[in-house]
Amino acid sequence: MTAVAVRPPWHPGQFLVGNASLVWLVPGLAAVAVLFVWPIANLLLVSLDVAAGTKSPYLAVLTEPIYLRVISNTAVSSLGTTIVCLLVGYPTAYAIHVLPPPWRLVVLSSVLFSYAVGTMPRAFSWIVLLGDRGLVNQALMSAFDLREPVQMLYNQAGVIIGMTHVMLPFMVLTLLGAMARVPDRLVPAARTLGAGPLRAFALVFLPLTMPGILAGMMMTFIYSLGFYVVPAVLGGAGQTTAVMILRDLTVGQGRWGIGAALSITMIVICILGAAVYVSLARIGEIEEY
Repeated sequence: MTAVAVRPPWHPGQFLVGNASLVWLVPGLAAVAVLFVWPIANLLLVSLDVAAGTKSPYLAVLTEPIYLRVISNTAVSSLGTTIVCLLVGYPTAYAIHVLPPPWRLVVLSSVLFSYAVGTMPRAFSWIVLLGDRGLVNQALMSAFDLREPVQMLYNQAGVIIGMTHVMLPFMVLTLLGAMARVPDRLVPAARTLGAGPLRAFALVFLPLTMPGILAGMMMTFIYSLGFYVVPAVLGGAGQTTAVMILRDLTVGQGRWGIGAALSITMIVICILGAAVYVSLARIGEIEEY
């Protein structure tokens, strides 16, 4: 006769013993579930609660001009801030990267100095600089003999300038981390093989810092979607963002359904932005060198 092995009944302890390394994830997963998943789920339930005879909150968000304008303002401001932060932040980060250590610390400290002042004073300081009689307009009118001041406040440009001021250090620090991981010998090796300075930078250094570029852009874009103080101070009524109208809908008017629907819509935009980053950065693919 053939002996038949009898498998003992399964119990949860077997999973814990066989997957001991996963046990350390339980506290973090529990915190994420309680502090993130559960509130988002409740928010989704509120957004789906449609009173009798009223329009669906999502239909209102996606069809009414006021909400489409708000979403457009938020997306354009965030995207513009991301592009400006990259254009200004990459040369700044590269200059800090190639400077000698003492000067590197001085320049990096000057970039991070803005954190010594809160967001509200920083936003109001731009009114002094960008106003019709501000320092920037006075300099432009004197240099180019302008008769009228350049409108740089209470429009998209003012919002992007103020948001760039806040987000630029994040971009610089992210790019510096990526540049620090580039081996020092690669660019000189390309130079010895006949590549000029610009060619060696474009074909060797820049591609190796691409993960930092993508990470900095994703972080800047998603974080910029939640700005409130800077657009309220520098943008005025014409540059209302999602966070500004969310406060008015929920706290001011008590319209929690449409406020929840607008919140979920912004969360979806954040998820799409993160998905683009994951796709471009190819997270999960491991390459062996």
